Amino acid sequence: MGNKEDIVEDLSNHYSVKVMRAFGGKVDPASKAISVIAKCVTEVFRYFEPSFFNGDFYVCKKFDDTFCFDEKRGSLIYDKNIFLNKTEGKIIIQSFDDNSKLYMWEDENIDDIINDENVLIYHYKENKECFHANKNEIDITIYNEGSRFATQYNDLVNALKEYAVKKIYHSSCQHFSSSWAEPSPKRLFFKGGGSGNNIPEKFMQQSLHEFLDSHFTRGIKMESSREFNTIGDYTKPKPVDVKVHWREANRTALIEVKFIGTIKKDSDGEIYEYKEDKVNKGIGQLKGYFDATKQDSPTTILKSYLVVIDGRRNNLTKGTSQISPEDGMFFENVALQISDDKKFHETIVGFEEPIKMFATPICD
Repeated sequence: MGNKEDIVEDLSNHYSVKVMRAFGGKVDPASKAISVIAKCVTEVFRYFEPSFFNGDFYVCKKFDDTFCFDEKRGSLIYDKNIFLNKTEGKIIIQSFDDNSKLYMWEDENIDDIINDENVLIYHYKENKECFHANKNEIDITIYNEGSRFATQYNDLVNALKEYAVKKIYHSSCQHFSSSWAEPSPKRLFFKGGGSGNNIPEKFMQQSLHEFLDSHFTRGIKMESSREFNTIGDYTKPKPVDVKVHWREANRTALIEVKFIGTIKKDSDGEIYEYKEDKVNKGIGQLKGYFDATKQDSPTTILKSYLVVIDGRRNNLTKGTSQISPEDGMFFENVALQISDDKKFHETIVGFEEPIKMFATPICD
């Protein structure tokens, strides 16, 4: 907890205070405009993901609720589904006090109202957010990608980062710990040679599912391929490892889990190394899930994530029982090598770059 001076400074630097300060004595209409715009932006962003959008998105609120532009040149928004799959252009929306109607223009010049002393304007462009308030530009950006008014995917990425640090890095999760071969107190080899529920990825998937389930305590529906494969029918393609759906935000995330590193077979102790070809195969597999979901649920906003658990060690042999820090941590900061034909994150909207999580050994 900060001291009183820090708390006062935080409050005085909050964007709502800055907006009201910019409008001087017009505290009540400015406060109302902030609330109206925040509700409007949050609602519209249920229908398109701002991180996908490469144009200019504005929401304006005029204090007296008269139109900011010629009403005849705009259009009343009857169905917000028109925003689905919107990724470019210019959108100007005007919201009103009772939130009963929204008007939209796509060809007006925002400069005509940007300095109006009776208009508050929200602007989103290229992952930057700000308010224009009486000749003041107030930056409200808090994320590298997306918007503070649509936090679902940012919340998920932050959760995955936390999971990597708290559960994977030191194998602190009981489920994930079960993916290491025994006897392997140094965390050098993954289990190998098993089938069904005894392969490493099953423990990893269970670990991630449990963590996310406890992290997002409400507002989502989460599915795991474990729930489908308990029937025992392996003739059908399995579902994606983890599927997260935000009920109120019309968003879905597909998460596939893969690992790279060296396995030690249960039967004879032989070792086999999984390298980047396993990652690239996983990307292709996730692409199939992504395409199928887009086809089956065309009105759902979708992102996909490949989580790669990296347990690689340098200079491992069948008889290795201890490892130096140099060899054990060799791959910690080595980037994944993605084949050019699998770099879907560079060309497909919503297909994210693989997330690597390094799992440390116990070094001597």
